[in-house]
Amino acid sequence: MELILIVLLVPSVYFSARFFLLSKNIKKVTDDFKEICEDRESNRKLKFSSPDKNFENLLKEMNNYLEEAQVDKIKFIRREKEIRKEIENMSHDLRTPLTSIRGYLELVNDEITTEEEKREYISIVQRRSKGLQNLIQTFYDFSRLENNEYSMNLEMTDVNKELREQILVFYNDFENKGIDVEINLDNNPVYMDLDKNAIERVFINLIQNAIKYSKTSFKLSLYKKDEEVVLSFANDVYDLDKEECKLLFNRFYMKDASRNNQSSGLGLTITKLLVEGMGGNIEVEIEGDWIKFQVKFIELKM
Repeated sequence: MELILIVLLVPSVYFSARFFLLSKNIKKVTDDFKEICEDRESNRKLKFSSPDKNFENLLKEMNNYLEEAQVDKIKFIRREKEIRKEIENMSHDLRTPLTSIRGYLELVNDEITTEEEKREYISIVQRRSKGLQNLIQTFYDFSRLENNEYSMNLEMTDVNKELREQILVFYNDFENKGIDVEINLDNNPVYMDLDKNAIERVFINLIQNAIKYSKTSFKLSLYKKDEEVVLSFANDVYDLDKEECKLLFNRFYMKDASRNNQSSGLGLTITKLLVEGMGGNIEVEIEGDWIKFQVKFIELKM
């Protein structure tokens, strides 16, 4: 009889001990889980001190969830900071011309301002207003491009012709800044399936970027490589390293951190989105004192 009791008692004690340890560990894991959920950025994981295969599998799945949640939380926090910075940049870009416009309007209404001065101030206000309108359009276009709401009207386009027309428009700007221009374009039409307004915007952004940052020289070339047409915009630059080069297509990135050069910092970002929206690719690289933007499209076979 005693032997039977011992035989029955031993498993009972064993399972009671297992149950006690399991209950204790479940309570500890529950407390740890609450703490981790309150501080998602902590890199903690749930641990189980006593061996139990099923419970360990449960904790493994919970740890996988926590790890993913922690990564998502960190991404969210970083993105939230980026959004706040972008809003700050946009506010600055809009506030600067508005402040200038208000200042000149006050001068126009000043009784001691002469008629000649009033005409000059009104002319300045008109130019600043036009610049503000362009800036707002840039923000709007960027928003549409990022949300895939910018519809492309692709049609057969002679990119050689479009490029020649745009470089002629800005030729005086290069001359006024003393920038030497070297042009190497194909003599024959080069057709691609593009949106004319979009490719014109791409060319304008890249040419204006070259005018703004060139030291003394700008090189524009068009050539074919395999089945691709490569459009190269290259200029010599001041103090730009490869690490900065990686940031050029980032939203609102500007080499001049003061943001006082009437630029939104979105020109190259929009350029990249437009090129990719037309099925192309754009790359940037540093070669010595030169920066080179290469836009690549597939040529249409005629």
